[in-house]
Amino acid sequence: MKHHYESLNLEEGDSLEAIQSAYERLSKELDPATNDNQDFFVEEYAKVQEAYKALSQSSILKNNDSSKRSITSNRDEFSSSSNSSDSFTVTISKEKIEELKNRKLDTQQIQTSVPDGLKILSVLSMIGSGLISIIYFVLIFNGFSAVLSVFFIIITVPFVFKFIGALRMYKAKKNGFLIYMIPSIIINIFFFISLFSETQTQPISILFLTIVMIIFSVIFNNYKKHLK
Repeated sequence: MKHHYESLNLEEGDSLEAIQSAYERLSKELDPATNDNQDFFVEEYAKVQEAYKALSQSSILKNNDSSKRSITSNRDEFSSSSNSSDSFTVTISKEKIEELKNRKLDTQQIQTSVPDGLKILSVLSMIGSGLISIIYFVLIFNGFSAVLSVFFIIITVPFVFKFIGALRMYKAKKNGFLIYMIPSIIINIFFFISLFSETQTQPISILFLTIVMIIFSVIFNNYKKHLK
């Protein structure tokens, strides 16, 4: 029973009013919903709930004069009695507050940190996809036949999406991975088929570009765990 009192920062034998006040205060401060559902708050909140349930139902409290009032009435009177001269104030120790702050800061740093490798890879991909998009965009207005112009448009669109996806991953956005990977797969399949086409005039360049995109896709996949 002693550890239940300790969970509420109380001394053994404290009144039901003191337990109720401690429970109200700690439940609010340790509520996981307002603390990003961090494991520390989940565990501490569960301890407070367990302690309150055990103490409020114990036979010791039932024999105490203050237990004559129900838990419900205590909750209703809590706000009005908080200003009385015999009110009981419960605070978390400075050490625990400092621990909560440090855990929250560490979690925020983990969530906001983006590996340098991911940033560099995203920038390189944006540069490559952007340049290729510009090249094909210029070719569209370079006086080619309608068929070739449509072909260049079809090729340009996936590279534009690859640029957007790389930009999103640079910002550690999880949806950037799919925005990047889907057009990459489509382009790789198209280039792979074109390598066996008799009309392909630059097989070495296409093969090199295909290999580079596959390598980038594999490395991005390894960084996927850092996206949120």
